[in-house]
Amino acid sequence: MGEAAGSRRRVGSDAENRSGLVIGPVATLLISVSLLVLGNGLQGTLLVVRAGQEGFRGETIGAMMSAYFAGYALGSLLLPRVVGSAGHIRAFAGFASIASAVPLMHLLLLDAPAWILLRAVTGFAYAGMILVTESWLNAHAVRATRGRLLALYGMVTMGVWALGQGALNLAPTEGIVLFLVASVLVSFALVPITLLPSRPPTIAGQAPLKLRRLLNTSPLGTLGAMTSGLALGAFWGMGPRFAQDVGLDTAGISAFMAVVLLGALVLQWPLGWLSDRHPRRLVIAGACLGAALAGTGLALAEQAGLPALLTLGFLFGGFGIPLYTLCVAHANDRLRAEETLAAAQGLVLLNGLGAALGPILASLEMRWLGPGGLFLHAAALLTALMAVALLRRWQGPAESTTTPLLPCTPQIALALDTRGEDR
Repeated sequence: MGEAAGSRRRVGSDAENRSGLVIGPVATLLISVSLLVLGNGLQGTLLVVRAGQEGFRGETIGAMMSAYFAGYALGSLLLPRVVGSAGHIRAFAGFASIASAVPLMHLLLLDAPAWILLRAVTGFAYAGMILVTESWLNAHAVRATRGRLLALYGMVTMGVWALGQGALNLAPTEGIVLFLVASVLVSFALVPITLLPSRPPTIAGQAPLKLRRLLNTSPLGTLGAMTSGLALGAFWGMGPRFAQDVGLDTAGISAFMAVVLLGALVLQWPLGWLSDRHPRRLVIAGACLGAALAGTGLALAEQAGLPALLTLGFLFGGFGIPLYTLCVAHANDRLRAEETLAAAQGLVLLNGLGAALGPILASLEMRWLGPGGLFLHAAALLTALMAVALLRRWQGPAESTTTPLLPCTPQIALALDTRGEDR
């Protein structure tokens, strides 16, 4: 009888793994995420533009954007325990309440130090909400559909983030309407996930974090996570300021930021597909080269007009944004199964630290070199990462030719595990 029951479980598991992608049970969750990312995308760009209008110095804006990533990195380390004790729904509700209130507090405290602190709080809260979302998606997915489901999630978030840039045109940035819109969107994001009937995942124990082991096992993956944070974090923080400094109006700024995200939306899947079928080091080197060339072009063509900026921005985002996930995939190729959760936390921490430092460094380079200093900063870092990738390709250990498929989306929720899946 026990064997029969075991056989039925195996048959059920096999049938589940052969099943197609089913998004119905997570459709409302994806709606929640879309509203969340829409509000966050609008708020991030709005604050940079408004800070410039209020006369904040470039270094202050850089520190403000760095504070967001610092809060995000800290949240990715501390909040798994909070989610574990409070539960997914209650934790998401609490984080969403904080994130909804913060845009309004920016209007009440029109002061640079206060804005820096508020950005850190925002990053911390968003880390918690994304943590809940991605662990929930992982719990729903089965082995055969996890890659496609998370890739769909990544494409949805990139596409909606791009739409968030267009929302900048709904009202003048000098007023209060856009701050209210950002707050309302985050508040509405709370509704679907709190009404979702699915059972939240159970959190399992986490392995200890060993950064030295991670660096020794995958130098390229570890350095790539940090370097992509330094380069792309600088763009997320100072990209709107670059567009503002080269003379683009509000519509031009939103279009420029949106087209960078559109590039990632279009190219992330092809790059992931290539990295699953060819040596990842070469794909990483090629993506670095493409993003570095596009960044150099943006630095040299800052007065070339909007069409040239949009074309180069598309290429910069398309090749640059997927780099983090490519590096994560390369690192996981070399790790034992029991090390992957600790590695995910370590890579997120390094990427967050890089993203926190990036805007500050880029703001200084923009002060010394002009607006194009932002992309010279990114191009130099990406060129160095390309050199490391090629050096490891020639002198490092051979790469496996049978690597698992990996979606092109960073997943801080890999710090959470769920019981009963793929076991």
